Amino acid sequence: MAQRRIDVLLVRWYERRERSGPVMARWVAAAEEHLPVALPRRFGDREPLRGRLDRDGPDGLAAAYERADQLFFLAGEPPVHAGSLSAGEARWGPVAVHTLHVELGSADEAVRRFALAVAGEHTFYVSASVEHDLLLDGRTLVSDRPSTGEPYLAAFGDWVGLPPRPPLWAWFGPAYAPLVRRHLDADPEAGGLLRTAGPWVPDALVARLDEVDPARRNAARMPRGLRRSTWRMLVDGARAGRRR
Repeated sequence: MAQRRIDVLLVRWYERRERSGPVMARWVAAAEEHLPVALPRRFGDREPLRGRLDRDGPDGLAAAYERADQLFFLAGEPPVHAGSLSAGEARWGPVAVHTLHVELGSADEAVRRFALAVAGEHTFYVSASVEHDLLLDGRTLVSDRPSTGEPYLAAFGDWVGLPPRPPLWAWFGPAYAPLVRRHLDADPEAGGLLRTAGPWVPDALVARLDEVDPARRNAARMPRGLRRSTWRMLVDGARAGRRR
């Protein structure tokens, strides 16, 4: 198949892992109602994706997700090229992250409705940003150049704070809404606040992504329980090392 360079809309959902509930069921229901091309036509825990919704059905999809160790990958129909869901036993911090890559175009409003429908009760932040110049190799989306989208904000499952620059749009769940309400021009939506334009949050809420000192880098104000203590990180890291 031919290769081409494309721009995509990168959507990410951040939520409390232990309270997040069945994300696969939320994803499928949201796709059926708002964005049918996001249904996981192909799926699996590694490339190439071996699972097929038309062959394995909803039960096969659910079983494959339950078997996944850390990440579960899926692909819909164009313009939805790729997605991933956190899966398996929590090995790191308290935050689960899910993603969608959809080619830019007229589907933007449908994507937003889909994104808000996927958000669960304990999703605390959803954002959409642009990833430029990705390689679409047949049906596989390849990120072979430095990312131009919003930085990843939960390395090893620990939330570091909101991004320094505003995304195209952002939704703040109930946990974050009290912290950002007075700073943003945001409208009530889906039980939280949707920001599409206007000022961004103050520095006190922003992740220090370029700080070398971890204490300073992790100093952003945030809802409780979204990151581990330094001691917990050291213990979990040692356990992960013993498992290898």
